[in-house]
Amino acid sequence: MTHPKSALIAYCRTKGLAGPEFDTRGTGPEHDPLFISDVMVNGTVVATGQGRTKREAERIAAELAYEALKSTHGEIERKSGSGGRKKKRKSSEPSNNESSPALTSWPIFPEVLAEALRIANQRLPNGLKGLEAAEQVTRLTAEIYKGLLEDLTAEATE
Repeated sequence: MTHPKSALIAYCRTKGLAGPEFDTRGTGPEHDPLFISDVMVNGTVVATGQGRTKREAERIAAELAYEALKSTHGEIERKSGSGGRKKKRKSSEPSNNESSPALTSWPIFPEVLAEALRIANQRLPNGLKGLEAAEQVTRLTAEIYKGLLEDLTAEATE
């Protein structure tokens, strides 16, 4: 399986985009760090990921950036008759699994995403640590971000 950062770099190269740049910073106490990584393409933040390690934060950010770029720049054209295995393409339809809002592609608005992350961190129960805390913050951030985008879309159509 291709590493998400490698897949993102290859995608950008194929689409004629500048190579992705990662801006990763650590936060939290030394015994329980949280890393936040922004992925920038052509000087614009296209995704933000977080994790307990720098590697995990960058991997998640790369996955999100790849999906965001595919939604704005399209899939990579595959040559027919390659003789290789065909990969099952993901449907652009939202999945039936509503407990995984991160599986759906949304446009990235860095300021809105940062606010959703701030709110999710505030809502995190006291005493929650480690991977469980990171997973809950990720889930809450996705839910809040999705809700904010739905509200913005509803306001725009009124």
